[in-house]
Amino acid sequence: MASAPLSIPLRFQRAELEAKADLTVDGKALLGRIGHPERLIQGLSEAGNRRDAIYALAMMLPHRQAVWWACLAARLLPDLDRRKHDLAAVAAAERWVQGGSPADAEHAGDFANACDPDFAPAWVATAAYWAGPSLAPRGQHPVPPPPHLPGVATRIALLLLGQDPALAGRIAFADWLEIGLELMTGGNGAKAQAALRERLAEPKSTGQ
Repeated sequence: MASAPLSIPLRFQRAELEAKADLTVDGKALLGRIGHPERLIQGLSEAGNRRDAIYALAMMLPHRQAVWWACLAARLLPDLDRRKHDLAAVAAAERWVQGGSPADAEHAGDFANACDPDFAPAWVATAAYWAGPSLAPRGQHPVPPPPHLPGVATRIALLLLGQDPALAGRIAFADWLEIGLELMTGGNGAKAQAALRERLAEPKSTGQ
């Protein structure tokens, strides 16, 4: 994904966030007081509510950036290359990000269905599928997906990645948020991903 301008327009639909972003009570209260998307994410983060910051940002980013966020995060799985179906699902989502064609979105849905839905790659590919033009099978009348769905799939993917045994519980919401914030401010997420990859490569502390 090529570098973006210094800022990108965010989708800010208060009612959609209230109903679909699965925010906590505190997150909804802050949403009710702040009507500016960047300030909402900043406020949630400064309050230590990085969970809600991720959940809200996943729905506010343009679909391409939201799906790319999930792809960048999934690529941090150290064993992804050995998980045939999961690797194919992530690669399919990346193809949609790069090309954005309806066929790429449909293929991502096929790969998602081949994966275990209890693991993140299935939801990475689902995010790309839900960002496509239709949920209906090919040849049937188009059924446009609701616009919040790619963000929902992205947040599920990030949540499941944090629980994946391959990452050994070494990921926190703050880590995913760093990538999302880079995307929100117009970057391609590569810098934040590289920093997180470097940290994950360090020996795991055994404590005292």
